[in-house]
Amino acid sequence: MRAIIRYIMAGLFPRFSEREFERRYRLVKNMMREKGVEALLIYSSTAGIGSVNYLSNYISWMPTYLIFPLDGEPTLILHFYNHIPCTREMAVIEDVQWHFNNPVKCVVDNLIKKKLDRGVIGVVGLSTIPYSHFKGIREKLPEARFVDVASDYDRIRWIRSEEEIEWFRKSAYLTDLTVEALEKRIRPGMTEHDLTAIVYDAFLHEGGQLWIAFISTTSMEEPTLYVPWQFPTSRVVRHGHVVITEITVGYYGYNAQIHRPFAVGREPTPLYRRLFETALECFERVSKALRDGATTEDILKASSIIEENGFTVYDSLLHGEGAKNPELGSGGSVHPKEPFTFRENMVMVIQPQPVTPDLRAGLQLGAAVVVKSDGARNLHNYPFKFPVCGLQ
Repeated sequence: MRAIIRYIMAGLFPRFSEREFERRYRLVKNMMREKGVEALLIYSSTAGIGSVNYLSNYISWMPTYLIFPLDGEPTLILHFYNHIPCTREMAVIEDVQWHFNNPVKCVVDNLIKKKLDRGVIGVVGLSTIPYSHFKGIREKLPEARFVDVASDYDRIRWIRSEEEIEWFRKSAYLTDLTVEALEKRIRPGMTEHDLTAIVYDAFLHEGGQLWIAFISTTSMEEPTLYVPWQFPTSRVVRHGHVVITEITVGYYGYNAQIHRPFAVGREPTPLYRRLFETALECFERVSKALRDGATTEDILKASSIIEENGFTVYDSLLHGEGAKNPELGSGGSVHPKEPFTFRENMVMVIQPQPVTPDLRAGLQLGAAVVVKSDGARNLHNYPFKFPVCGLQ
């Protein structure tokens, strides 16, 4: 197994230990044998999904194919030719190729070269592979059989090792820096663009990659906004405003997330204090319920405090990788009640977001957590508070 892992101890990018990659390869190959597949064809086009990253150490933020055979060398196929030098430094896989603007031909040629043109190929990412790509691959390999093994693969990935949890902690640390900086630097007169600049400035000197920075502001007395927007605007922060946030700073493919509100120039109004206290109690209840073996029903029951206090939920209340896997709301929200069983060392984000029924006011309060036998443990150090900013 060591022969197929290109491991560079002194590389410019962080890497897990060789032992960690051997663990992953062993688990994945055992699954492949159980499913009767001779290779995996893994597709990803976003850094928020770690399917390619898991076996390659490469953050696939553009369309990427990974061919991972049961026997022989894996191959990483990239969207852009000029990405090869950086990818070779980051990845633990030796064979990195460009598809020459013809991904179907490149994938097919490599499968034929690996003598897999008549094999059983497990596909990961079938729901996201472009239809024309998959159709073309199947037409050019009529004697191959393709089976969807994404759920089997994900069940392996989502049980995190201690090394992986440490990378989530690093992401949480970088994300904490952003809310610490916002607490110190939010002032009346700033725009949402200024607030986003504060986020970038907080973590760039320490590394990491910004995944999301949803930041919005509205009046606490006459609110018109109940969920942070995905793009900043020219809205200006005023005395008596609230700033609501949802921020993720990733650490090389591992993403923790935090949600905190900030009052500007004055204490939170009674309504916003109730929203905050409801969100905090919901977070604590869900954290206790989120233990090894817990189910969707357990989470929905624990979140009932939101409706009991007269609020509803607009955003998801709990999610896994990529803001999905699963994505659950509260018992009364519009979100599907996706059946899911949680296991120890899964990493989730708990993010209660109580909003008023008239959709005028709302806030989020949340953090990334790791599931344990006795409940979830917070990966962040920034406290649960509702600070008042801009007093000086």
